[in-house]
Amino acid sequence: MEPVYTFLEKDGSSGKVHNLVLEDFKLHPAESFWYTESYFFIAYLDSGEIAYLNLLVSNMGLKKNQPALTLTIITPSRERLTAEKDFPPEDLKISGNAFSLKIGDNLLSGDDRKQKLSVRQEKLGLELEFTSPTPGFKVGDGCAWFGSKKDAYLCINYPAPRARVSGYILYNDKKVAAKGWGYLDHSWYNASTTDFEKTWHNFKFFSPNQNLLITSFLTTENFGGKRVSLVSLVNDQQVLMTTTDLRVAESQLEFDPVGKKTFPKRIQFEFSAPDYSGKINFDASKVIEKMDVLEKLNKSATSRALKWTIQTFVTKPFYYRSVGPAELELTAKGSLSKISGQASCEVIFVK
Repeated sequence: MEPVYTFLEKDGSSGKVHNLVLEDFKLHPAESFWYTESYFFIAYLDSGEIAYLNLLVSNMGLKKNQPALTLTIITPSRERLTAEKDFPPEDLKISGNAFSLKIGDNLLSGDDRKQKLSVRQEKLGLELEFTSPTPGFKVGDGCAWFGSKKDAYLCINYPAPRARVSGYILYNDKKVAAKGWGYLDHSWYNASTTDFEKTWHNFKFFSPNQNLLITSFLTTENFGGKRVSLVSLVNDQQVLMTTTDLRVAESQLEFDPVGKKTFPKRIQFEFSAPDYSGKINFDASKVIEKMDVLEKLNKSATSRALKWTIQTFVTKPFYYRSVGPAELELTAKGSLSKISGQASCEVIFVK
């Protein structure tokens, strides 16, 4: 059984919160075939739309360091509109003195409090700002390392962790004013994720006062089937707490004949840290999106390469996205409070 090291300082001590610097925003290229880096954004709008964007740079396409994007808009009637495209490596431009990343005519720019998107793809588009009064952060070195040699890693940081969304989105020949809340992260890895991931839970909670961000997955058996998690509680002034101590309990399990997976209709997340602890019992039955990943991976070279990888490792990934109201039961320095808000939950079956 191989060890896992999660979000520690370089000297091996417990990870502390670090504000992001320019180098954290930039690309972290690796020679590995598996190298993939992602800038992920999702916006939950007051008007009912959900819009998300994944900007990718990967070695798994036809060319090394090939950029790509996937843009999805879910309408209030739950119509799913998607555009995907690969770009030649020369269409990727990175600034030197301030962070901006350009893929073709699509632009991401910003700093540790504001990220701006200008994206057009087919008939879809985003002109959005993700603005947070709390600066972006990472915990420890920002990485989970796998194996005694630490030769495989998955790294993640969180720009604009209390993101409010403004701007507009384009779809179905309409320009819709955008106002709401959002989530973004920046991640990269250098090995096949099927080697160390089994099932993901991504849970994001937003209230007028605080955000709770949960990134969590179960490792494969060769890494002990352990839970790798990072839980962060953030208000408009600071990151109040981070912890890797998370328990996930699923209930009301039901077999989904479409995904051929047993999906939980309720999920309880419970975390603890020295001065904070809390739990959320989330109703995950309001699924707004479910997707067979293999069926969708034929539109671009990068995604076809990913499909080949998935099939080679005999996996059948499927994901479910649920949204709805939630209540955080939070104990902060001995004082219990109940905080109402909105939440989004992804359950991703890697295998």
